[in-house]
Amino acid sequence: MTPRQAVPQVVHSLSPKVDNMTSKDLQDTKVLRDHIEKSYQCGRSFAEQWRNLPEIPTKREIMPDPPDPSDYEEEWDDYQRDPLYNPSLPMNIVDRPWTSKAAYIGAHYQIVREDGIVSLRDVVASVKKDPMRSGSDDICIYTDVHIIGLRLSSVGAAFRVEFSSERAGKRIRWEQSKRLRTGTLVALSPSRDMFRTICKIAVVAARPISGGLDQNPPQIDLFWGDDNDADIDPNESYMMVESKMAYFEAYRHVLVAMQKLMTEKFPLSNHLVHLDPTIEPPPYLKENPFMDLTSLVSTYEDDKYILKQFENVNVLESIPHIHHSTMDVSQMEACTRMFTMSLAIIQGPPGTGKTFTSVNALRIMLDNWAPGDPPIIVAAQTNHAIDQLLDLIEKFEPEFLRLGGRSSKQNGAITSRTLHELRRTKDKAKYRNIRAAYSDLKLRTNEIKKCLAPLLDSGLLPADILLKRGIITSSQYDSLHEDNWITADDPNFSSSPLSSWVGADQLVLITRCPPINMGLEEEEVDLEFEQLRELELELGETPDDFEEEALTGAWISFEETYTGRATHGYSDKKMRKYLSDKQNLYEVPSNLRGEVYRFFQRQLRKRVVEEYRTNLVPYASAVHNIKWESNVEFIRRIGIKIIGCTTTGLSKYRGLLAALNPRILLVEEAAETLESTIIASMFESLQQLILVGDHQQLQAHSNVPALQYHPYNLGVSMFERFISNSIEYTMLNRQRRMIPDIRILLCIDSRPFYPDLQDHPTVLDRIDNRPPIPGMGGRDTYFFHHTWPESINPDSSRYNIDEAQMIVGFYNYLILNGLNHSQISILTFYNGQRKALLKCLKNHPNIRSNTYFNVFTIDSYQGEENDVILLSLVRSNEYLNIGFLENKNRLVVAVSRARRGLYIFGNAITLHASEFSEDNKLWEPVLTHMSMEGRLNLDRGLPITCTNHGIVTEIREAEDWGKLAGGCRKKCGGKFSCGHSCPFTCHPRLHEELRCPLPCSKLVVECGHSCTNLCSEICACKKCAVKESELTKSHKQGMPALYGSLRSRSNSPQKSMRYQTPTPSSVSNGSPSKRSSSSLSPLLPAFNPTISTHDWNMWNAVEADKNMADLKRNAVGDKSRPTNSMPMINETHHKVEIQDDVRVRKKTSPVRRLILPLQSLSIEATLPEQLDAETTFKIEPLEEDLISFD
Repeated sequence: MTPRQAVPQVVHSLSPKVDNMTSKDLQDTKVLRDHIEKSYQCGRSFAEQWRNLPEIPTKREIMPDPPDPSDYEEEWDDYQRDPLYNPSLPMNIVDRPWTSKAAYIGAHYQIVREDGIVSLRDVVASVKKDPMRSGSDDICIYTDVHIIGLRLSSVGAAFRVEFSSERAGKRIRWEQSKRLRTGTLVALSPSRDMFRTICKIAVVAARPISGGLDQNPPQIDLFWGDDNDADIDPNESYMMVESKMAYFEAYRHVLVAMQKLMTEKFPLSNHLVHLDPTIEPPPYLKENPFMDLTSLVSTYEDDKYILKQFENVNVLESIPHIHHSTMDVSQMEACTRMFTMSLAIIQGPPGTGKTFTSVNALRIMLDNWAPGDPPIIVAAQTNHAIDQLLDLIEKFEPEFLRLGGRSSKQNGAITSRTLHELRRTKDKAKYRNIRAAYSDLKLRTNEIKKCLAPLLDSGLLPADILLKRGIITSSQYDSLHEDNWITADDPNFSSSPLSSWVGADQLVLITRCPPINMGLEEEEVDLEFEQLRELELELGETPDDFEEEALTGAWISFEETYTGRATHGYSDKKMRKYLSDKQNLYEVPSNLRGEVYRFFQRQLRKRVVEEYRTNLVPYASAVHNIKWESNVEFIRRIGIKIIGCTTTGLSKYRGLLAALNPRILLVEEAAETLESTIIASMFESLQQLILVGDHQQLQAHSNVPALQYHPYNLGVSMFERFISNSIEYTMLNRQRRMIPDIRILLCIDSRPFYPDLQDHPTVLDRIDNRPPIPGMGGRDTYFFHHTWPESINPDSSRYNIDEAQMIVGFYNYLILNGLNHSQISILTFYNGQRKALLKCLKNHPNIRSNTYFNVFTIDSYQGEENDVILLSLVRSNEYLNIGFLENKNRLVVAVSRARRGLYIFGNAITLHASEFSEDNKLWEPVLTHMSMEGRLNLDRGLPITCTNHGIVTEIREAEDWGKLAGGCRKKCGGKFSCGHSCPFTCHPRLHEELRCPLPCSKLVVECGHSCTNLCSEICACKKCAVKESELTKSHKQGMPALYGSLRSRSNSPQKSMRYQTPTPSSVSNGSPSKRSSSSLSPLLPAFNPTISTHDWNMWNAVEADKNMADLKRNAVGDKSRPTNSMPMINETHHKVEIQDDVRVRKKTSPVRRLILPLQSLSIEATLPEQLDAETTFKIEPLEEDLISFD
């Protein structure tokens, strides 16, 4: 079904047998159908105007008529009034109760709808003002848009369009681009109009990469917002525009759900609307307050008497004290609130175990779940967060369902629990009722194909089709068939009456979208996307995993080749009147017949569109209806106890969830969720709402900054509104993440974010749980101050390249000192800086071989943590503007992600000077505290400490990192296993993990020459062109650790513009399959974390040489091998001796020598005839690695 179509009558003959359904089943089916068919809106007009708005915005909303200045009289004090984004929008009240349910829901509906569509309205206005403008960072313009076909899918008729993206000024990397995502709102206008009067709204139905966006020109599928806008004219060229600032799909289902909510009972309205502070237990718990709480008891509490106390507890009276619980006091209090109160609000500061507490409460609820009970619904703001929660639940409850298909493909436990996978594996009967529906749908599809058939032929329209469709009269038809008029015999045209009548000179070829100019510069690579793709490919995922799913169904291609020559000045109305007087079509002047033929084409298309609506839409809706009814029955039948989805999924799947009659809804990250999203998920059956979050961290986000704050307050979540209005809540107060030096930044006495936050004993253990950061001399927190200026990239995002290079140098230093890449995350407030950091990391010679770097914006890292956080502030300017850094919530997230080390890089002067108001000091307390603790010094660099010598070195510039190898500037002085002295500067790595850069003193087995490679490389002789591939297997077996290490090294260059000094002691974690040893650098270590140093330590040079000599003798003495010719060589081989496990050459005079194969040696051995008789040969015993004559 397309986004906004007339609601069809449900075909009950395709529905499940009513006789087999109980009254409850019938009621649940009605709930589901009401959501799908939107019967609550049919034929009604509501007093509240917002309730009458269609699902997809109208032309009037996107391209409104300009206001008449005469309608508004300016008043003298207008300039003093508070500026409002849009005076017609209602105020969002957050500091007192609402007057009514309608006012509450209506205000949120109107503000959220505006937030979802205003960006497209602005784009249309901009393009209308300047039709020839190019695209920008927030405006996408596509030209030469042509409709090329129709996909008759089970969810509606999707129109395939091809288009040009040349206004972008570059070739788009569609696989990584966020342009034209499924669900995106777009506006189209004919190229002849350019949004002057015509504006059609559509929604992206699908954006398949293969067979779609990878074509030239690219193609996507669209649903028309209004069926009256549907067009199947391939000759009409459109301009299409899109805003990258808003994603309408995230709003669409919420808006529909809020309209539906106005026809339902509104659960918990006394709290949501009227802010009633009195919270009671949910009705189902009042009926039976006894619960099994044994899961709260620690596993080692095996005393049967203790367990007996918790098997049947009246939770509304008192809960026995638990002596050895895994939860602290605040977590236990929060958990109790969650399973006993109808409205439970839990605030969890960073690291206090919000998710852990939620999982414990859910486990208790599931322990008390009985067959026939509805499933518990859990939701979170992001796919990642809900998957993390379900991962923890899966450990004790396998019967869960994941709604939505955006789970990571790496997580098999989650993907196997999607509705599609469960139906595929558990529902053998599958869609019995749907099969019949699809059969009827196929018949309707064939009818559509028949009615479209005249448009599918590349030739001209048949006259009989025009007569049959009522486009021409029988008299006009007869006039085309008068024998004396059929005279055309042009081989290029059919001899049909219509082609003879119109004439070749009145026909023109239909133009199509031209191919994209491949000479355009390609869009910049998104390094984040690329490294994710590399990581997923290494895990075995195929490129198909990155493609959007294409629609399936019958495909009808519009193959028309010709249209009539256009004549201006003839509208359809005027042409219809003109033809009514021309019953003989040959009375139409020949120069007007092309325009008449175009009129015939338009009229035929219009009738075809009407037929497709009549024949297809009702059955598509019926199939969709039965599908979800079948899903409801299936979920109940297999005993699903808990359903997880994103907060957007709560409204997207509202019909399905409402039909399951859930009683409990738990929302994680509730403080980051728009209040409208939770309003939309208030199902009639809901008795208990649990909100878990922290309003001191990231807030709910709006696309329009003006709507984020007063008076619209979209940034204020339901969670924050409840707490601000003194509704009861529990705050967790013991954190298990940060060391005290980091935690104190959230609790500074002058302005604490969390006054009562305490440390759990685990974070005080600096030996096992939270060891100090190596190479930092105990400085686990530090603010590095600089004055490097910021810049702005083409996307208007800030970045600071000098700061990025400084951070990357420090990152490499930490890696050299033993930290793993996975232990370090780099956070920044700006996406431009994220890209700059990733680019620097990928270009750094010592760490570029790593597959994945943890580089994120602050907004995408809430809920995550890591051992070490490197925080890039970016802002450094003379006008003292710090932008995003002014946001308190982002600051809390930024400084609370680290477990062991937090290092901040930025301009402290800009931060301090930007805070003019004494009442709004945000960074000053942090800067003052770190300065007093010796963790910030405006006159010093970043102090690092050598782990070998204890020497402190101050790093002031990014170039300073290139002078170090992870330690200090002293010479190492140690020795490699080969006996050579280490020539490097001080480094923290063991020599067994490094590669010796000195020349090799060994001899090559194959030719006996001196090795021309370095000591740490595989022996080779460049003079004889002995390559690595020619080395014997025995040679490699003789030095397994070294060979394995060399094979794993990268051939990346050792210097860059910023790092002119070789950096010898870097470590590679690269994949061996991607490396080459053909150009190995002696200055990189032969260390690979996947290879043990045991083989290296056990390797004996003398024994290895003997083994290789024995293997050589055996190979040469093998009788099955063919007889080699007797080679004549000029002797350059020198005798060797073994001294201190090293082969030393003995100088001898060169001599020509004949080397004979063993099988040819005998008393009768003679010299080859071709040799010069005067040539003399000295035959003597060979050394141990040559053939002996004894």
